[in-house]
Amino acid sequence: MTVFAALSAGTALSAETAPDAGTPATTSAATQERAVNADALLRLGDLYSNASNANRDPAKAFDYYRQAADAGNAAARLRVGEMRVLGEGTERDVTAGLATIEEVAAAGNGAALVLLGGFYSQAGSQAIPRDLPRAYDYYRRAAAAGYETGILRSGEMLARGQGIAKDRDAGIAQVRSLADRGNIYALVSLGDLMNDADAGSPDAQAAETAYNKAAAGGHPEALLRLGDLYGSGRAGKPDYAKAFEFYDKAAQAGQQFGKLRVAELTFRGQGTRRDVEGGLSSIKALADRNDADALNFLGDVYSGATPSPVASDLTAAYAYYQRAAGAGNIPAALRVGEMTAHGLGTLRDVSGGRDMVRRMADTGNPLALISLGDLLREPESGTVDADGAIAAYERAAGLNEPEALVRLGDFYSDGMTVAVDLPKALDFYSKAAGLGDVIGAVRAGAMLARGQGIAQDVAAGRAMVKAATKSGEAEAHVVMGDLLTRGDAGPPDIQAAMREYAEAAALGRTQGLIRLGDLYREGKLLQSNGKKAAGYYRQAAEAGDAYGLLILGSALSESLLRNAGKPADGVAALRQAEATGLDDATIALADAMLYGMGTKRDAKGAVALLEKAAASGNVAAARHLISYYRDGRRYGRTTFIKADPKRARQLIAGVSPWLSRGDRLVEEMLFAAATNDRRSYQSIVARMHELSAEQRQSLIRMMRTTHPNGYIYLAQQQLKQAGFYNGPVTGVLSGTTTRAVSRYCAAKSVPNACRFGPMSSQAGDVLSYAF
Repeated sequence: MTVFAALSAGTALSAETAPDAGTPATTSAATQERAVNADALLRLGDLYSNASNANRDPAKAFDYYRQAADAGNAAARLRVGEMRVLGEGTERDVTAGLATIEEVAAAGNGAALVLLGGFYSQAGSQAIPRDLPRAYDYYRRAAAAGYETGILRSGEMLARGQGIAKDRDAGIAQVRSLADRGNIYALVSLGDLMNDADAGSPDAQAAETAYNKAAAGGHPEALLRLGDLYGSGRAGKPDYAKAFEFYDKAAQAGQQFGKLRVAELTFRGQGTRRDVEGGLSSIKALADRNDADALNFLGDVYSGATPSPVASDLTAAYAYYQRAAGAGNIPAALRVGEMTAHGLGTLRDVSGGRDMVRRMADTGNPLALISLGDLLREPESGTVDADGAIAAYERAAGLNEPEALVRLGDFYSDGMTVAVDLPKALDFYSKAAGLGDVIGAVRAGAMLARGQGIAQDVAAGRAMVKAATKSGEAEAHVVMGDLLTRGDAGPPDIQAAMREYAEAAALGRTQGLIRLGDLYREGKLLQSNGKKAAGYYRQAAEAGDAYGLLILGSALSESLLRNAGKPADGVAALRQAEATGLDDATIALADAMLYGMGTKRDAKGAVALLEKAAASGNVAAARHLISYYRDGRRYGRTTFIKADPKRARQLIAGVSPWLSRGDRLVEEMLFAAATNDRRSYQSIVARMHELSAEQRQSLIRMMRTTHPNGYIYLAQQQLKQAGFYNGPVTGVLSGTTTRAVSRYCAAKSVPNACRFGPMSSQAGDVLSYAF
């Protein structure tokens, strides 16, 4: 394979690989002998640039191409220009390389125009900023010259609105004109357009038809596309058996990616019998041959990004990502930068990690821009730069990346960086949904159902999320289940919710299993059943989700799961969860030691455990330790830890740089609540709107156990505003308050949650949703 062909194959599937009846290889020859020599030199260059040649020598290839170019061979001049741009076989000189290619393109050479289009449309590592309008113009000129790849690529960009005003019908018609002539690359491209929300409403049936025609024409990539179509759920509910069938056919046709997909599905047990060891072994075999996607997958497995029964190993994950990045995998290169900035699996180097990601972002890669935005707003990866994060997200959004719009919605809804602005967040989520992004639609629908940033419309919001579940996106099923259980988005429908959570679990989202376990553990909507709850938590744990172990361990140690195990079993589960690297498990273990739940009571040991975890960078453990000293710990007449506000203040000063803005505000509110006076409670009420829904709920739940008077004060204030309470706001639990809480629970169709009174955990959960 020549360097030119290798670059082409790595850009768009059909664009740079389609054979063209194009410009002659030799455009200038003084004599027949000179033309023959130039052609021979070109072939020698191709021989030494071929990746499958054991004697591959880019430097020799470049020298032969240069000689052929000097002899007047236009194709060789393209190779020379391309290799200079990429720094292959010669010193990189992007300016000189582009100038050479431009000279050939000026004569109307379709291959040169397509090569330039490829450079400017792909955000690669060649340090050429992405410029879609410029790329489109090159492809359009190639199309005007009759070059089929130019017709194809300009049609794709026109249909998607990339570098040109979107005209879906005209773009598809352009691609179809080639497909109808049997061009298998155009058939695959047509399938992609029919399957791509960026190009309009997806038509899975039309996509399947086009892919099947391409596959019948001998294009193995079409088999991969069919596997993706069925495995992603874009053709309806995911059909992993069909996906496995097509991936297996692609693998048999020699497609490495097909082999990887077969191994992945085997590893997960989707569409075939589960074989974790066998699947992992196959993936490692591909990785040993430097397959970038296999290396990246292993990085995801060992970093925990892909839930699995395999124990996490951040050092191994980092090494796999490094190798994948070296083999050209952009997502892996981003993970290397992120892990470097966070100090995961390698020494922490904030500026170095951010710079790695920034360099890729500067080329116009939308994924890198999103990653950069994430790093700039995370305190754990250095000084927060809110403006820089927004700029990165906005630039990615300008490149038609709807995920960036979702990130902007998160920016204004999660309270991490700035005060919450729900109308603004909803606007970004809605824009993402308008571009066909499922997560954007899910979040916008949930906000509409709950009346967040907009007048509440339960039916319309639920319908929006329900429609998103048809995409096969597991998160949509989890959110739909939540809308049907919490009571803050219409009357609960427990059976429908359980079906949604089960669907999420079937799609590989262990959160669905945990939610099912919660329903049986909490007893708000279902009769408590410890065995069933424990069964779901164990399933989640077996699927690789350490939170399953954490919740199981916490519930068992607190004797909340009858007939499901002993408190000591819970402590054992917590130790297993801690061994996976789950920070929150340390907190549950410390509490078990503090109160003697399933283990010997040991207050000093609990403090020592949290101190050690905090010293190693566990921010959650540090915050829990702060709560020990800020609020003290006692049960009945027994004091386990005396309150020490001065020590708590010292600790919060040390951990504050690692906290997001929202988390710092929560800590400030908890310190205010510790004074136990109405003025402090009023200050908390005044700033509640700055917190995200999750932060408000977390605050209310913590105050229920550590500051009961503050909890009742906030409940009275919110219930009074909602029209359920008409007494004075004092922070003192009264019969009037109890009746108001009961009326609120009844109005939300969850009366069982309040049967044990306002101070119960069940009532606390329901009241937290009121905020």
